[in-house]
Amino acid sequence: MVKTVILGLASFFLISFLLLSIGYKFQIEWLMFQYYEETETGFSTGGSVIPFIIAIIVTFFIGESYQKRQNSK
Repeated sequence: MVKTVILGLASFFLISFLLLSIGYKFQIEWLMFQYYEETETGFSTGGSVIPFIIAIIVTFFIGESYQKRQNSK
């Protein structure tokens, strides 16, 4: 159980990092997460959560695959 949680967290962070890196490297706006502040009108934030959603979905499938492999042994 602990290995499954560690695998899930590691894969989530790795996939998120890779997608965000690709977004910044190739200037793909929907793969970038930005935070910026404007002092005159208060503050504003911008960015996409799509890389995190993709990472959650992929992590789910990785976890399911890992569990099936563990149960078949």
